[in-house]
Amino acid sequence: MQLSTPSFFVFFLVAWLAYWSAAKFRGARLAVLLVANGFFLAKFGPLYLLLPVAASIDFLVGLGLARSEGSARRRLLLGVSLAVNLALLLAPKVMALRHAGRTGSWMALLTLSLSFYCFQSLTYTIDLYRRDDDAVATRNYWAYLGAALFFPVLVAGPILRLHGFLKQLLAPPTLSESQAGRALLLIGIGLIKKLLIADFLGQNLVGRVFDTPTLYSGAEVLAGVYGYALQLFFDFSGYTDIALGVGLLLGLRLPENFRQPYLSVNVMEFWRRWHISFSEWLRDYLMDSLPQRRREFPLLSYSYTVILTMMLGGLWHGLSWTFLIWGALHGVALAVVRIWKQRRKGKKPTAWGKVAGTLATFHFVCFTWIFFNASSVGNAVELLQRIGSNTWTVGNLTLPVVAVMVLGAVAHCLPLRWLDRSSELMGRVPFWLQGAALAGLVVLIQTLSGRGSAPFVYGSF
Repeated sequence: MQLSTPSFFVFFLVAWLAYWSAAKFRGARLAVLLVANGFFLAKFGPLYLLLPVAASIDFLVGLGLARSEGSARRRLLLGVSLAVNLALLLAPKVMALRHAGRTGSWMALLTLSLSFYCFQSLTYTIDLYRRDDDAVATRNYWAYLGAALFFPVLVAGPILRLHGFLKQLLAPPTLSESQAGRALLLIGIGLIKKLLIADFLGQNLVGRVFDTPTLYSGAEVLAGVYGYALQLFFDFSGYTDIALGVGLLLGLRLPENFRQPYLSVNVMEFWRRWHISFSEWLRDYLMDSLPQRRREFPLLSYSYTVILTMMLGGLWHGLSWTFLIWGALHGVALAVVRIWKQRRKGKKPTAWGKVAGTLATFHFVCFTWIFFNASSVGNAVELLQRIGSNTWTVGNLTLPVVAVMVLGAVAHCLPLRWLDRSSELMGRVPFWLQGAALAGLVVLIQTLSGRGSAPFVYGSF
């Protein structure tokens, strides 16, 4: 069940009404959330109803870590959590690689990736193992299941830090008019991003260019690469906006995941603005865990760890050379930026330097997106060859496609404060009218988009 479909909003309306009807009673409220989580998982397939078993193991591991003092036992408990979550993370990817191209495979049953579940589950056990200050093992089993299996974030995040989220879940929920207005505005923006920009570009430009690049001129392929940059951003950030809005309507605040990433002046800043929850997870739970010699060789240690981290991050998306190359390119770029910043010794760039840095970063990111979206290294080489062919015909670029790309570029650059101001205005509108407007928007977008909603890109990772 995709978050951009009418069926999801019918489901969520029922869950929302039940949730707030039981809001004064924590047990009843958690029970409603657990039923909603289970129903959401079941829509992807009955196999996913076994996921609470894995969550129960992490809950018990958390209790064990809270009571254990011996280092050997604590390492064993953490090893159990790592084994369970890494198995859930890697097994589908390995089986997908082995069954590539086959029909009738059991892989058809796995319509939902469990990556985001695994990442946020590991935040719980690793934080307890490290004895982080805000890490406290919960004794409320139902609250833990409600947090670990929280349905809005299961498909594509953002990745929750479960300790902080559990505190929210156990506290009495509140929903002000301004919060409701912001939530509905976020959901509406997310639907527009997904259905009217991302899906349109994917169907009418990106998919065709990446599938058969030799049929298009260099200019058209380049437009396809720019189109993919916009498609991926609006698809992923559109999902995040809907998830944030759904969470806010339940009185729960989810972490920000995007902050105008294509306006970054360097690659390091890009990763502070793109898929923020994943970037921070890689830094806090993978990169910082790698062996380093920071005092003796600070730049060398950073370069080694960041390149290895990004390569592993690339392989998370899929076990292929294209993702490995994508990760390695970003890792090397991050290392180069760090060395450059060290040599500059804190000197701030000029206004023209910021412009040049932003343009260079955007085009570097677009270059790496070629490998990210290509079906193979050979396909990526074909795309690059067509871009370098010096052919400039644009007969396949229709006016609607160009218009949507311009709209996407402008929308990405709009000041962030406009969202806050729009939220304030939305909060002044009666709640029933807000809901009616959102329902009308859903129907209108579904009508305009024609083919319905394509699966979210990051739902397969």
